[in-house]
Amino acid sequence: MPKLMLGVVDVAYSDGDGAKTTGDVAGYLEDEYHVMRTFLEMYEDKIGEFLADAMIGEIESLAQGKPVTIFGRDVDTHLGDRVIAGQSVNGKIEEAFRDYLDAREWQQLSGQKVEAADTGVSTRKKRPTASTNKARAAFVDTGLYQASFRAWLET
Repeated sequence: MPKLMLGVVDVAYSDGDGAKTTGDVAGYLEDEYHVMRTFLEMYEDKIGEFLADAMIGEIESLAQGKPVTIFGRDVDTHLGDRVIAGQSVNGKIEEAFRDYLDAREWQQLSGQKVEAADTGVSTRKKRPTASTNKARAAFVDTGLYQASFRAWLET
């Protein structure tokens, strides 16, 4: 039976503070804040719809004699030392995750706060901790964690 997997493409942060990767950050965020688990719980029905729609599309393609592309674009994604073929459901799950972070839905559901986000700390800015920085969505400081999120099926 296929399993839906959520994770990130392991990319190094280049902030000069050591050798942290998106995998390290994702592991920490999951342990401390359960970001992906909360996303899955909130979007479980929607993700099911995405998968069902993708399966219907694959069956239609097969019936028309077109090649089956395993739920979407035919690309390889590198996750650490693993290569995952095909990007599940044309990126709809990935897009939903990005929107979930941007809309601050994690914070609304969990009721937790991330002080750095609330005070506007942003390493993208020349003065990351300036008092004039506006509050931002949690977990999107550099955007790398958000952009590297992937969902795929394993059999």
